[in-house]
Amino acid sequence: MTAIFIFLWAFAANWLAFTKGFYRLPKQLDKETPSISSFQLTCIFGIYVILSFLITRVVLVYLLSILKQNNPSLTSLPIPMITGLQFGIMAILIVVMQWFMFTQNRDTFYKIWKDRTHQPPSSIFLDLWFGGITWFMSFPIVSIISDLVDSVMKALFQFKDYEQNAVKFVKVAKSTPTSLTFALLSVLIAAPLLEEFLFRGILQTYFKKRMGPQAAILLSAFLFALFHFSAGQGLGNVSLIISLLILGTFLGFLYERQGSLWAPIGLHMAFNGVSAFRILFSPDLT
Repeated sequence: MTAIFIFLWAFAANWLAFTKGFYRLPKQLDKETPSISSFQLTCIFGIYVILSFLITRVVLVYLLSILKQNNPSLTSLPIPMITGLQFGIMAILIVVMQWFMFTQNRDTFYKIWKDRTHQPPSSIFLDLWFGGITWFMSFPIVSIISDLVDSVMKALFQFKDYEQNAVKFVKVAKSTPTSLTFALLSVLIAAPLLEEFLFRGILQTYFKKRMGPQAAILLSAFLFALFHFSAGQGLGNVSLIISLLILGTFLGFLYERQGSLWAPIGLHMAFNGVSAFRILFSPDLT
């Protein structure tokens, strides 16, 4: 019954959206696209790699070595410290990336976030609300495709059920109020801001200037999906990547449709928020 309900939901929501012209891109696509150079693209992703992997690793080792002085048997940092460190690194990443692009070109920076020449004009609040509403069209499609791919993979390879890393992260963070707070801040605020700036604001804008909006949407969505690949999930990556490819396409489409990074941020927040709610209050559904 659940599958039938989701299918009917997907059909009704998207049929209504189609008839109301939701899936039409604006005519202003021929207007000047913000220019992001290969140098700027490389620097932005270089900042991400250095802070996310190299510096984070150094900080983790350093903090663990300090704690082990008082407790030699300690093998890992406390959960609140890990979740707090993750949120802190993500917040620093967001600030450093904004500062870099702002100092490179203020006009490009402002236009990445919101194109004020876009017609019809809209407020940031309206863009966020529009992104949240799009959850009702995108979620059932992502859910149907994910379940279908999982069923095919189980039939072909007999692999067992798995949990996504994000799900494990929130479940582990439930152990203390502090760790849960940091985890929710990361999932609901920091991740949507950081990933949408990276993949829609920077990457999609870079591709759009060189190959047009449709190709830019699909290519940035594909790289967004690959970004979430995890060796520990094994064949579960197939379902995850396909699902995120679909979600990424919706996110990229929203960015082009609204001319505002706040629209895909709104959808991303809605997706993560509903997922976190299900993990916390309906764990059997995850």
